[in-house]
Amino acid sequence: MELQIRRMREADLDSILAIETASFTSPWSRSAFENEMRAIYAHPLVVTQAVPPHILGYLCFWMVTDECHILNLAVHPSFRRAGIASSLIRRLLEVCEHKHIRGCFLEVRISNKLAISLYRKFGFVPCGIRKRYYPDTGEDAMVMKRRFPSP
Repeated sequence: MELQIRRMREADLDSILAIETASFTSPWSRSAFENEMRAIYAHPLVVTQAVPPHILGYLCFWMVTDECHILNLAVHPSFRRAGIASSLIRRLLEVCEHKHIRGCFLEVRISNKLAISLYRKFGFVPCGIRKRYYPDTGEDAMVMKRRFPSP
């Protein structure tokens, strides 16, 4: 399967929203993704397969000054555990290094052991807890960070 990572486009939104709804109990709205595509500090990416053209997953992150913040990462249910999320994170880390980012942060549900394991694989470590962070369930979020060496 030949994969391509590129910037998110308006034409991708129906596929993205289907993945978002299948992945989260409180999915982002169309306007939230539209805002990501317009904001100068936002970097929304998608992974596609070449034939047939199909969105397999996406990653939204912000870069502000020398920090990065991962906001949303999801993979189509039929393509999970195939390295797609890892491909997106590798691209994120390449961008961070190129832009001389000093630290990258994210929040993840305490119960999401697979995601926590994925982030740990890429050098993210727990650095705090946000109590009752998720309004749909009141679940806590684990804050994770990854530092980059100074240039």
